[in-house]
Amino acid sequence: MMEYTNKRSKTLMIIAILIGLLCAVYMCVQRYYVEQKNTTIEMALDYDAILAMARNDGYDTDTALEKCREAGITSFTIYDSTLNKLTQRGDLSLITKLGFKLYYPQFDISDLSYDYYVIGKPKGSKDAYFDEVCIDLKKRLGNKNVKILDNPQYRIMGVRGVMPTLGEMNLGILTADANEIASHGFHVILRPTNYSNVTKNKIESFFDRADTIQNVSGIMFVGKEVLGYNPDPAMHKEMLDYTAECLKKRNLPFYMIESVNQLQYNTQDGMYDLAGLLNYDTGRVYAMAKEELEKISPEEAAMRYYISDLERNVRINLFALYKKPAHGRSLTDTNLKYISDVSNKLKDRGYHLGKASILPAYYPNKILLAIVAAAAVCGFLLTFNLLFPFADKYNYIFMLIGILAAGGGAVIAKGALFLQVMAVGCATATPVASILILLDWWKKKNITKKLGFVRILRDGTVGLACAVAMSMIGGLFIAAMLGNIRFFMEFDFYRGVKLTFILPIVLICIGYVRRFPLFDRTINSPEEFIDFVKHFLNIPIKMGSLIFVGFLAFAAFVFVGRSGHTAGVPVPGAEVAMRRFLENTMYARPREKEFLIGHPAFYLMVAAMYRKWPQIIHFFMVVAAVIGQGSMVETFAHIRTPIEMSFVRGLNGWVTGMVLGIIVVCALPIFQYITAWMGKQVSRRD
Repeated sequence: MMEYTNKRSKTLMIIAILIGLLCAVYMCVQRYYVEQKNTTIEMALDYDAILAMARNDGYDTDTALEKCREAGITSFTIYDSTLNKLTQRGDLSLITKLGFKLYYPQFDISDLSYDYYVIGKPKGSKDAYFDEVCIDLKKRLGNKNVKILDNPQYRIMGVRGVMPTLGEMNLGILTADANEIASHGFHVILRPTNYSNVTKNKIESFFDRADTIQNVSGIMFVGKEVLGYNPDPAMHKEMLDYTAECLKKRNLPFYMIESVNQLQYNTQDGMYDLAGLLNYDTGRVYAMAKEELEKISPEEAAMRYYISDLERNVRINLFALYKKPAHGRSLTDTNLKYISDVSNKLKDRGYHLGKASILPAYYPNKILLAIVAAAAVCGFLLTFNLLFPFADKYNYIFMLIGILAAGGGAVIAKGALFLQVMAVGCATATPVASILILLDWWKKKNITKKLGFVRILRDGTVGLACAVAMSMIGGLFIAAMLGNIRFFMEFDFYRGVKLTFILPIVLICIGYVRRFPLFDRTINSPEEFIDFVKHFLNIPIKMGSLIFVGFLAFAAFVFVGRSGHTAGVPVPGAEVAMRRFLENTMYARPREKEFLIGHPAFYLMVAAMYRKWPQIIHFFMVVAAVIGQGSMVETFAHIRTPIEMSFVRGLNGWVTGMVLGIIVVCALPIFQYITAWMGKQVSRRD
């Protein structure tokens, strides 16, 4: 590899990186304190669903709600009511006519111009629903289609409409049901649907009714739209502005249900606009699909809710309910048991149960952000010099341009693109630099003879610690730069996950062939690259080699397919069991790419150098080692995960990977002894 006089410029780059690291650590500490205040989880159930289930199991309302409290439930969701729901419960009656006559002439209705008639309680008795249902029907159907009729005995309402749509039409949230929840000491989560042809008056009527409900903790919209969404562009902003104004006036946070792929949220028209208008006064909800719940055990369901709270800033658990009871339990007890397991796990971890804590609208200091971004660019340039060295005079020019561009971008750039590009750069450059720096150090030692396994353990352990430290620096840069409310709540998110797993492998291959002879050739010029390609294409392929390449291709497919936010390659049951074991025994489960692949491979990389193994084995171990470092850096790009957990996850991956690496190295001499002994036995028989 061609040598340049660039020691001074590289020293300046390292100094700049260290200055940026100090700022990044300070920003991460600030972020840590913000996240530490966000430790209250709201445990919610569908009010109607749990009461219906409990009644079928023989529990009255008071007993059912007390059992829910004991299981850790803090809130109940309540939806818009419907005529069908109210008639099934016996709170109202609904009758129609046959031709020109009523089915029930005893109600003495003279005006037969309506399609249906809603019958309330007899006059003089307490009726908690009739008046609100009348108001809601008028708002949905119009005043001309709903009318209260004179009747000497009953409260009767005439309604024009068509079944079954009329029976299932969302009316409004009824205060009697909501306040029944509040009277038992629970919080109420309102779940309204949007109005057709929404107006300010309709929005205001919803919030006027909400003002009469006690203990409301948040609002979670139902359907494809948020309250106030209007498809007419001329009305859209005005209506959403008014909805946001009403929510802010009442300090009601907007609860948003996480998407099934655990990235961002289930899409509702207007939701992101509304969140921005609320200055991200939002809470993340985990709500497992009922179909998915039925496929898994209660123990697995409890772990999924628990892990969601730990790792994804979920602060509202909306529990799905099993349809079939477990053996020896009622259906109510089956569901409350797994909910209780979640509650106990969370409390043991130090979380509190109650009204969901909401992250503040936090953004890091712009000056500190600019310094960290400028230092990150210096890190990119340092990595580039490890691949293709430049002379000092060119590095000074590139540093100046990079620092000005990064610092200015951090202060001026709007949106998330600039930060996302900087994060991808850190995730790509850091693992490559950490391995190449150590390879250069070992290369200078000029090892000419085989070294013992004790030296492998010593230097492998020290080298891995140095690589992990360098990777942690890159991770902290990412955690600092992306640490703001939009990334916490995934209104913006880290992009290019698969790219930042592949690029470090490509770059480490380039760096490797410029340092070490692979297939008896190194590459330091375009001509040498062409010669290498010609030689590579002329290598004879044996069946064993083909099988080995196929295995590597399959490993690469799994490696890339299991990365990112899409479903990708499925996780086998044995691996799920291992993950659950680690999640139950460790503060943060380490990533498998680190402790099963990258870190043990680092020890084998050292062993390949010290024991003079074939160069191709050393090459593959270097590639595997960079996978572990890349995974460690990318861990910090999951900004929805608290910084403390990301940091501990990296440490756990390092420690467990180090233990496995030491075990593998210790097994090598035993394996060599066994194979040598078996060889001697075969020779004697011959």
